[in-house]
Amino acid sequence: SCSRLSICRLPVKRHEGRRSFTISLRTYKENGFILNPTPNESWGFLHPECFGQKALLFFSWDLAQTIEQQFHLHAQSAPEVQLYEAQKAVDRLLKQYQQIQANPDAFEGQHITLQLEETDADEAPILALHTSPQLEERILAAQAQMQTPPTVN
Repeated sequence: SCSRLSICRLPVKRHEGRRSFTISLRTYKENGFILNPTPNESWGFLHPECFGQKALLFFSWDLAQTIEQQFHLHAQSAPEVQLYEAQKAVDRLLKQYQQIQANPDAFEGQHITLQLEETDADEAPILALHTSPQLEERILAAQAQMQTPPTVN
C-alpha cells in the first residue's frame, strides 16, 4: 500500500482514498514560503532559517525540486533509470538534512522510498513516496500549520 505522501508525475492529481502529498514548487512560491531566494537559498537546506519546524517545510520544497530535477535531467532515459536517479538524489537530500542537524528529531533514522505505481491504462504511472511514518506525520503537520491562517484573540 502507498504512503499518504504521494505525487504523480506532473500534473499532480488526487486519488480516491489517498491523501496526496503535493510537492509543487509553484505552490510554495505562490504562498510566499520562499520570497526572492538568493542563488544560495534556491535550496532550502542552504537557507539560514532552515532549522526546527521550518526545516520540514524547506525539506518539502527541496524534495519536490529534487524529484522534478532528476526526472527532467533523465527525461530521455527509461522510467527505471529515472526512478533510480531520483531515489539516489532523495537519499542524498535526506542525508544532507541529517548532516546539518536541521531538525534531528524529524530526520534522523528516517527514509523515503520512491516507487512507480501503475494507474489506468491511459494514464501515466504515479510516483509514490513511501515515507517512514514519523517523517510523514511531521511533514503533514508542518504543512497543515503553514496553511492554517493565524487567529486573532
